[in-house]
Amino acid sequence: MDEPRVDVWTVPLDAPSATVAALSRGLSGREAEHAGRCRFAADRRRFVVAHGALRRILSGYLDVPPEELRLERGRHGKPRLADSPGLRFNLSHSGELALVAVTRHAEVGVDVDRLRPGLSVEPFAERFFPASDARFVAAAAGPTERAERFLRLWTRKEAVVKAAGARLTQGLSLPVCPDTDTDADVVRDPSGQIRGVWSVRDLPVPDGYLAALAVAGAAAPRISVRHAHPGSTWVRPLKGGVNSARER
Repeated sequence: MDEPRVDVWTVPLDAPSATVAALSRGLSGREAEHAGRCRFAADRRRFVVAHGALRRILSGYLDVPPEELRLERGRHGKPRLADSPGLRFNLSHSGELALVAVTRHAEVGVDVDRLRPGLSVEPFAERFFPASDARFVAAAAGPTERAERFLRLWTRKEAVVKAAGARLTQGLSLPVCPDTDTDADVVRDPSGQIRGVWSVRDLPVPDGYLAALAVAGAAAPRISVRHAHPGSTWVRPLKGGVNSARER
């Protein structure tokens, strides 16, 4: 079985006002309404850039104008393309960073979170995580490493939950403790709440963030990291990525 190919786009959300205005014109009516309900200007900007960039990225794969893409919600709110179900994608954003994962091979989920070192995470892990995950968090050398380990597991759980179209509460008991000998870990839910087998791996992101990717199946995905740069042709899929796999 061929390894699944996934393009992961990093999108900086601290875009200039001209870029925000341009991206806002590609949003759907519902997305524009959501942006308008944001209480703070910074939250509105982040939402517009994340969702506007998502549309432009998908547009580059499908040769369809961003504003003409029809996005709909599946089970538990998982987004999908109404007219191009073969192209799977997922979006996550936190702080000033968004990630977009795109593939034609299998269901995919991505999660990024900003690190908050001051959080007391061990009680939560002990209560809700499986024993192996709770031990991984507790074995940290200090509070900073403990927060990093907790968030590493959290993003892995979220990525699987989003790929599966499940609820977050179903993913808390999912064992996702990393195996140090492999780039990607094969994850199964012993409770059966989340069906299937998932390949999970951590993603390279800027300092202060942690991120993970989950793809359906046991095969470790081949990941191509793309960097979005407002004002350039960053929405074009590059040679060797997901579209190249389709063209073989």
